[in-house]
Amino acid sequence: MLPSVLRQRTCRNNKNALGRFLFMKTLYCFLGFFAFAQLHGQKLVKKALINPETEYIQIDSQHCYDVKLHTSNTKEVRVMASIEGEYSKDLLVNMEESGATMLISAGFQPNFSNPNDKLSAHKVISIALDIILPEYREVLVYGTNSNVLVNGKYKNLEVKLSDGRCVIDNVAETVEVTTQKGDILLMTSNGNIVAKSTYGKVLEENIPNGHNLYKLNTIEGTIRLKKTK
Repeated sequence: MLPSVLRQRTCRNNKNALGRFLFMKTLYCFLGFFAFAQLHGQKLVKKALINPETEYIQIDSQHCYDVKLHTSNTKEVRVMASIEGEYSKDLLVNMEESGATMLISAGFQPNFSNPNDKLSAHKVISIALDIILPEYREVLVYGTNSNVLVNGKYKNLEVKLSDGRCVIDNVAETVEVTTQKGDILLMTSNGNIVAKSTYGKVLEENIPNGHNLYKLNTIEGTIRLKKTK
C-alpha cells in the first residue's frame, strides 16, 4: 500500500497534467481559428450614389483575378472586394468621379510594401470584385489576367484583356470584347455577332439575328458562341 504522502503527490501531478492538457488544447483551438480567419480573407463593401451627369464608368481590374459585373434598376454603384491571405488588411477600393466619368479600381494602401519574392507576389494579386451598376451606362473594363463575367443591360460595354477569360451572359445592348490570349464565351438568345480569332478558333451555334450587337476579337484565344433560350 502506498504511503498517504505519495498518493497526494501523485494526485497533484495528475491534476497539473490535466490542466496543462486543457490549456494546450484551448490554445491550439484558438490558433486554428485565427489561421482559418486569416485564410478566409476579408470582404470590403463600398457604395456610392452616381451623379446624374455621370455617363461613363471605367473599371480597372489590373490587380484582380476575378471580376463579376451586373446591372440593376438603381442609381447606386455597389462594389464588393474580397481578398485571401495575409495582406487582406491592406485592401483598398477606389471610386473616383471626374466630370462625366466614374473610375473604379481595387488595390492596396499607399504604404503597402510589395514583397519581392514571386510566391508572395502571386498571393498578393488575389483580389475578386463583384460590382453592381445602374442599367444602360457606357462601361469599360480593362485588365491583364482578370477573368471577367458580365450580365445585365448596358448602353455600351467594352472589355479589354490580355490573358484573362471573358464570359458575356445575355448582355444587352452593344458589346465589344478584345483579348490577346484570353478565351471569349458569348451566351445569348439572339443578336448580330461579329467574331474573329486570328490564330485561334471560333466555335459557334446557330444564333438568330436580334437587336443586340456583339463584336468579339482575340489574337490567340478561342471564341465560343452559345445559344440560350
